[in-house]
Amino acid sequence: MNNVRYEHTASLLANGKVLVAGGDNGRATAINVCELYDPSNGTWKVTGNMNNARYRHAAAVLKDGRVLAIGGNDNSAELYNPLNETWTITGNLKDARSFAAASILPNGKVLVTGGEGFLSSAELYDPSTRTWRPTGSMNDARSMHTISVLQNGKVLVAGGYNGPMLKSAELYDPSTGIWKTTGSMNTGRMSHTASLLQNGKVLVTGGERSNTAELYDPSTETWTITGSMTDGREYHAASVLRNGKVLVTGGDSCSSVLNSVELYDPVSGTWAIDDSMNDQREFHTSTVLKDGNVLVAGGFMGFDSAEVYVPLNK
Repeated sequence: MNNVRYEHTASLLANGKVLVAGGDNGRATAINVCELYDPSNGTWKVTGNMNNARYRHAAAVLKDGRVLAIGGNDNSAELYNPLNETWTITGNLKDARSFAAASILPNGKVLVTGGEGFLSSAELYDPSTRTWRPTGSMNDARSMHTISVLQNGKVLVAGGYNGPMLKSAELYDPSTGIWKTTGSMNTGRMSHTASLLQNGKVLVTGGERSNTAELYDPSTETWTITGSMTDGREYHAASVLRNGKVLVTGGDSCSSVLNSVELYDPVSGTWAIDDSMNDQREFHTSTVLKDGNVLVAGGFMGFDSAEVYVPLNK
């Protein structure tokens, strides 16, 4: 990449390119610079800068193809237009949020939840009015948690931190704006990952250097332990491949930043060590490209480097 960055975001655009935005420049300073990765030639180019420097922020690709960047250092938000490669300020959130979680709902609105400072609040962004409004608050304050939109349209939030690491999970119903508690995880987790599998279950991995993993079943609202990874990981990344397997990359272990890669097979419930990355990485991004390959970019130790993972069976 043209810039060193970690704690950034990466968004797959409708044209197949990847927008990387903001991050920490390796000197504990948030940046506003952005760039585009073009899979057709494997190159990066600088694109329009955000109006505000951000790291530990969230991003969501709207149904019209624009990208919404949310919070990080403050309560601001802005929109990236791929057609002219520029950012415009949009409505402010009620709360400043870092280490929050955001996802686009089936109705096109964006739900953002929690964040540092022990926030239990949640807000909805409406692209048609470019405004935010509060929605129901979670039962637990949490940051460094995960958010997953289930196949039934409800939203699962799991784990995080609000003093202790949390085992708790809850479900948001977009039709009512109400949260309800659901089954708790077997292990308290923060800085973990959550992946929606093709069978509708959610795979949660690692967190606080744990190597454990578990599955959430929306039909029973319960968690079951599944195979453990070889390495304990936090601040890692996970991507669901087109073949249904889950690729987990890097992260922080008890002794070092990792370059190891593991694959989860939902059929057998087991992990297998795969080819290692060229660089050690944590706080990086992992993006499944339209051809099925996976772009891994930046991160602590990886900094400005990027690499592409090619699955054996896409």
